[in-house]
Amino acid sequence: MTTTIDADSDQGPSDPLSQIVRIFLESNLSVILIVFSVIVGVAALLITPREEDPQIVVPLADIYVSFPGHSAAEVEQLVSTPLERMLYQIDGVEYVYSMSRENQAIITVRFYVGQDRERSLVKLFRKIEENQDQIPPGVAGWVMKPVEIDDVPVTTLTLKSSGYDTHTLRRIGEEVVERLSAVPQVSRAEVIGGEPRTIRLNIDPERLRGYRLSVLEVHRAIRGANVSLPAGELT
Repeated sequence: MTTTIDADSDQGPSDPLSQIVRIFLESNLSVILIVFSVIVGVAALLITPREEDPQIVVPLADIYVSFPGHSAAEVEQLVSTPLERMLYQIDGVEYVYSMSRENQAIITVRFYVGQDRERSLVKLFRKIEENQDQIPPGVAGWVMKPVEIDDVPVTTLTLKSSGYDTHTLRRIGEEVVERLSAVPQVSRAEVIGGEPRTIRLNIDPERLRGYRLSVLEVHRAIRGANVSLPAGELT
């Protein structure tokens, strides 16, 4: 009987992967790598700057379009939808949102994160100015207001009462805003909702015809009377 003994049988497999595993098992290299990884992690945790509220640059702007005398559906069809398509053509715009209401439309334009804020607002203003000929007749005007990331309200207070109407609650809210504005490190405080002071005119059509006036002329007279301008000084 012939017996063959393999001399390499006690040494185990000889492939590269098995040799690497054997090196880590028989030496202290794995312990050294673990200690080194822990040291590098602690150093990265101590060196890396951290901020509770990181400043992320996201150019954002709201466009308020006044379109008096039209319903919400007409505002959406004549103002919001065409303006959305036009603003989407601006380079760097990511999203365009719109909200149509009676006599007014609000379009929100958001650029990609990291876009230069001043250049983005300039491109937005220029795009609207270049398309003045496409504005439908009847639009009284528009206002563009930039929106900051810090403009998100941190605290919202709600005033509720069973004994006061919405106008009185708004007056109370305005007084609260004046006191909150004096608190240190308060950026901005404002009142949302309620009924502001308004004047309602009930026009008699028969008397209006008797004076040979139209509703538009009455409207112009009210707008002219609601203006106060300096006329100089007389000594």
